[in-house]
Amino acid sequence: MSEISRRNFLTGAALVGAAAGVAGLAGCSSPSNASSNAGAAGGADGAAVDYPTDGSVRVTYAWEVAPEPITEFAAEVDTDILIIGAGLAGNATACAAAEQGTGKKITVVEKTESWVGRGGGFGAIKSKYMDEQGIVVDKVNGKQHWIAQCASRANEDLITRFFNDSETASNWLLEKAERHGCFIMVGAFYSHDDVYAEQPGYHMCMNVGDELKSTGFVGSEVLYLDAVDNGVEYVFNSPAVQLVKEGDAVVGAICETAEGYVKYNASAVVVATGDFGGDIEMCKAYAPICAEYGQPRSQYTPVGANTGDGHKMIMHAGGVLQDLPCPTMMHPQAFCWFHGPFLFVNDNGQRFMCEDTWVQGKSIAINRQPNGEAWSIFDANWPTDLVNGLPYGGGMFWDSFRAYGSDLSEAPAYFETQIPVYIESGIAYQADTLEELAGKIGCDAATLTATVERYNGMCEAGEDTDYYKKPVFLTPVKEGPFYALKVGPALLCTTGGMKCTVDFECTDANGAVIPGLYVCGNMIGDITAVDYPINIAGNSHGRCITYGYDLGIALANA
Repeated sequence: MSEISRRNFLTGAALVGAAAGVAGLAGCSSPSNASSNAGAAGGADGAAVDYPTDGSVRVTYAWEVAPEPITEFAAEVDTDILIIGAGLAGNATACAAAEQGTGKKITVVEKTESWVGRGGGFGAIKSKYMDEQGIVVDKVNGKQHWIAQCASRANEDLITRFFNDSETASNWLLEKAERHGCFIMVGAFYSHDDVYAEQPGYHMCMNVGDELKSTGFVGSEVLYLDAVDNGVEYVFNSPAVQLVKEGDAVVGAICETAEGYVKYNASAVVVATGDFGGDIEMCKAYAPICAEYGQPRSQYTPVGANTGDGHKMIMHAGGVLQDLPCPTMMHPQAFCWFHGPFLFVNDNGQRFMCEDTWVQGKSIAINRQPNGEAWSIFDANWPTDLVNGLPYGGGMFWDSFRAYGSDLSEAPAYFETQIPVYIESGIAYQADTLEELAGKIGCDAATLTATVERYNGMCEAGEDTDYYKKPVFLTPVKEGPFYALKVGPALLCTTGGMKCTVDFECTDANGAVIPGLYVCGNMIGDITAVDYPINIAGNSHGRCITYGYDLGIALANA
C-alpha cells in the first residue's frame, strides 16, 4: 500500500476522483464520437423493420439490419490481432498478448482520442492483498448469489472461469499499479446481510502522484502504458464501423478516419467496445427499465460515448445478442451518495419499499416512483444508527470508503463532512421539524408526518408489517434536526452482450462459432442476466481484467 493515510486519501481531490470514477464500476472501451455509427443505427428513431403481430418473433430494429458493405478504402493494414476498443478490457487483452513475446503484431483501434478508463477500482475473488489480510471470499455463496440475482439465466461456465482465473489476473494488474506508486487498498464497504450477501474483494487502485493521468482507477492506463512498451500499436480517433467476413469467418474490420475508410486485415478480431447505454433507442429496445430515468442520468464517461457500436457490428456479422431484456448496472447515486438503510419516501412523502436492500434493488424501486427519485429520511441519531447496523448490512452508499479491517466507528466521519456539501448543493435538507422538512422537499406535511409516525410505531414494535425490514434496521425518526437526502438511480452501463463460448468466441444463431471473432468486457453475453450481481462488487472491471488477460494469452499463443 502506498504511504498515504486513509483519512487524507478520502478527502479532497483524491476522493472527488474516486467518487466520479466509482460511478463507472462498469466497463470497457467507450466511444465519444457520437456520429461514427450513424449509418448502422438506421436513423435516430430506431424504427423497427417489421412488427410481428402474433408475438412469436422479436421485433427487428433498424440498427440490427446490416448496412451495405464498404468497398473503397483510403488504406489497408495487415495485423495479426486486431482489438477494437482501448478501454480496460481491450487494453488488458492487448497487454497480455504483447507480453507473451510471440512476435505477433497487435493493433488497437479506438473511437475516442485516447485510452478510456473509469471507476475507483475492481473486484477480485482472490489476490495477494487479500491473502495478506486474511480476506477470503465465500465462493459458494458468491457464485450462487450471482446466479440467483441473474434469475438463473447466466452462463455458469463463464462465471466459474472468472472465479478460477481472477487471482492470477488481479495480481498481474496490481503489480503494474505498484510499479507506478499507486494507492491500493481492499475496501470494507460490502454488505454483511444474509439475504443480500456481498463478498469482500473490491480493490481501490488510485493514482496519488504526478506520473499518471488517471483521476480514478488506474487499471486502463497502466495496461495501456505497458502494452505500448511491448510494441502494441494504438490508432485513436478511428471508430470501427464494419466487420469484414470471408465466408463464415471474420477476417478484419473497417474503421472510419479523417482520411477515409481504413481496412484492417487480421487473423483474430476482438470486440471490446463496451456497452450500449449511450444509445437511448437501444436502451428502450433492449433494457427499457433504465430508459426513463437511469439513462438520462448516465454517469458513464465519456458521456454519451457508449453507443453499442460493437453490438451492432457483431449482429451484422451474424452474432446474437443475449436473451432480453439486457441487465443494467444502475446505482442510486444520481444525487446523494449516502442514504443507508433509513426510511425512504417518494416525492409525495410516502414510503414505498423495504430499504435494507442492495443498490440495484433500490434503483429499480426508486425508478418506479414519481420523477424517479426518493428521499432518505433520518434524524440526529443517524451516526449511531449507522454504526449499529453495519455488522448486519452495509455496502455502497451505506458505508464509507473504509479500508478492510478498519473500525466501524470510522464510517460516519466521511458522511459528516459530505452531508453539509449535499445541503449546500440543494440535493439535501436539514430542518428542526418534520413539517419544515416536508416544505423543503415539496411534499404535503401531513402526509410526511403520518408516514414517519407509522414508521416510528413499527420501530417501537420491532416489526415492519408494511415491508418487513429487518428489526435491526428499524431506527426511528424522532430527534431533530431531521434530514432528507435525495436519492435517484443513475445508469453506469448495460451489461448485456453477445452470445459466446467460454473461450470468448462469438457464436451465431445456431450456436456455431464465428471463426476469428471474439468479445471481451461488457461485450461478453450471458455473464449477467436480468440484473447486475453486485454481490461481487466491482466484478465488471474484474472480469475485464481477468477475461482480457486470458484472451490475450490465448490469442498470442494460437
